[in-house]
Amino acid sequence: MTTNPPPTVPTGADRRISALLDDGLARHDRTRRRRGRLTAVAAGASVLLAAGGLAWVTLAPRTLQTRSAYCYSADSTDSRYTQVGIPDEATGPDGATRPVETPADRVASAIDLCSSAWTAGILSDSTGVPALVVCTRPDNVLAVFPRDPSDDRTDQKLCSDLGLAPGR
Repeated sequence: MTTNPPPTVPTGADRRISALLDDGLARHDRTRRRRGRLTAVAAGASVLLAAGGLAWVTLAPRTLQTRSAYCYSADSTDSRYTQVGIPDEATGPDGATRPVETPADRVASAIDLCSSAWTAGILSDSTGVPALVVCTRPDNVLAVFPRDPSDDRTDQKLCSDLGLAPGR
């Protein structure tokens, strides 16, 4: 049995084949590195956007934190509530619009706003104002709850039992 000899390879073909393989491998490596960098940049941008979005959703705007409060009808976050606030501007008798100053003591302001809601009968059928406790919601807006006269918990304990921080 006779075997045919292998075909002869032209001179320099092995260098050309090696160069083509090296070029293909180099291109593949560049593409992998570029994809890796793009993936890292996209992941970083996603994390930043998610963190910013979470902060935006979690915290109420500064104006809402300082100029409004949630008034609850009972010492439970599941009770009926209304949100009250101070307007940004007021129109005087002369028709001129003037800014309304943000109160320096937001806890006192929240108690005053919620007392008005109780007096108006919004939170109860009666117009009496019970003793009020101020807590801070997770979004940093104040929450005002009525205190049951027979409840001997401190304000801090009441807020803690509701899963909230004391008013500040």
